[in-house]
Amino acid sequence: MSKIFIICPDTQTNTDLTDLLSGVGYEIYSVSNEQEAIKQAGELCPDITIIDTSSPDINVSNICRNLKLQNKTNDTQIILLTSKDSSSEDILVGADGYITKPFNENILIATVNAHLRIKKLLDILCTNNNELAKSLYQLNVLYSTSSQLAGTLDKSKLINIMNNGLEKSLDFSLCYALVINEPENATLIINSQHLISERLEEALKLRALIGYKNLFESNELPVELSINNISVEKDTKINEGEFDLEILTWDRLFSSIDTSDQFFGTVEIIRENNFTGEDSTCFQTVVKQVSLPLESALFYEELKKTNIKLEKLERLKSEFISIVSHELRTPITSIKSSLDMILSGRMGIITDTQSNFLGLAQRNVDRLSGIINDLLDLSKIEAGKMEYRFESCNILEPVKFVISSFEQLAQKKNINIILQAEKEEFTIYGDSGRIEQIVSNLVSNAIKFTPENGRISVMVEEIDNSVKVSVIDTGIGIKDEDLSKVFDKFQQIESSLNRKVGGTGLGLPIAKQLVEAHKGEIWVKSEFGKGSEFAFMIPSKN
Repeated sequence: MSKIFIICPDTQTNTDLTDLLSGVGYEIYSVSNEQEAIKQAGELCPDITIIDTSSPDINVSNICRNLKLQNKTNDTQIILLTSKDSSSEDILVGADGYITKPFNENILIATVNAHLRIKKLLDILCTNNNELAKSLYQLNVLYSTSSQLAGTLDKSKLINIMNNGLEKSLDFSLCYALVINEPENATLIINSQHLISERLEEALKLRALIGYKNLFESNELPVELSINNISVEKDTKINEGEFDLEILTWDRLFSSIDTSDQFFGTVEIIRENNFTGEDSTCFQTVVKQVSLPLESALFYEELKKTNIKLEKLERLKSEFISIVSHELRTPITSIKSSLDMILSGRMGIITDTQSNFLGLAQRNVDRLSGIINDLLDLSKIEAGKMEYRFESCNILEPVKFVISSFEQLAQKKNINIILQAEKEEFTIYGDSGRIEQIVSNLVSNAIKFTPENGRISVMVEEIDNSVKVSVIDTGIGIKDEDLSKVFDKFQQIESSLNRKVGGTGLGLPIAKQLVEAHKGEIWVKSEFGKGSEFAFMIPSKN
């Protein structure tokens, strides 16, 4: 029923208005003086206020101003009851309408009804505006929360950002999130406006556990939890006052926190005022926002764990290779020395058959010695213990030495090695011994994969402030899909020729590491079936 408040010092007029309007079905309240009017208006919160302006004892402007300034009465519709000669512009300021005396009953009722409709429409407009403002604020909070969630891969920070977003958008009294950490282990994160009692803390743990188990009903739980293995983290906004068990009777919103393929936890918020449907939608949206960042965080965490394991395995592998290589080097050296001595004839005359078998053994010992040296070099490089002697040197000297060293091996396959250089000196700042090792690995590789009667060109040229060395062969070439793998450790490109020549697959990776130690770069170009070009470039100066 609509409330109508009549402020009229004239008893007869007051009675007439009361009888007329109460007869229509309105709830009528009336006073006769200004002081009572201002006092009672705040208590009644009337829909319509009718003020008789005929009495000089009533300050109409003051009453209107007070009604509009009070939160409880600022939306009341003020109708002035004036005489024809008192309806001045000053009096009408602050009013929403007026009727002159003597008034017509039908006109008065129609005027009151019209202003009640206006009041109702204004109330609807105010409600819609408030809801719109709330929605815009929640939307802004959602956007802000989304931006913050995208900025971290820390699980705890993500949950805190989610809780902050819920607090800003829904103004909860208490929020608690159950986060599954490891098998049979969980954390209850409690965000509260006030301190919480010990028994409320225990009740929240139990409530979170029950909520978690109810999610899965008869299905198998992702993690078996008990109240004893739930730890608690608390964040209190105001260290005054204390929430106790009665807070559990307040309104609440509950949701699970899930990634696309994994259950992560639950969250529940509580407040005394009831949540609306829009509040529930906002709540679910904020919780869902955290799902994708959590998935990324979990993946990142697994990746970190995997990387730590791989780094440990890599370190163990390197240590194993280093230890085994050192242990093998001593007996291999002894065997090689013994074979050299026997083949030299100093230990007595040997037959041709014996010589052939001993020669085969010597070649395999040399090959094994080369493999051990490669393994040792690789372990030194990876451990950062490879020694370098950097100085200005002519890169052509180690290049020529390598070519002369491999001429005999190349001639066995009738392969010509050609040196192409524009001048006799190409100065670089580097370790000539390591440059020799790089070129040796490239030329050895070229001879290995070039069929008989092939050709190998070693080209040296100066480009800007660097020197480029290219080893070009007419060998079997490399398929496009295998080019990216040629510098990987222990990688051998599958081919029938490769199976014949064998090897560890360490020559090119070592060459790459040595080139990079010189602040240079190495690359390969190849056409399958026609040949390959391996090239590296090293700066001319330090």
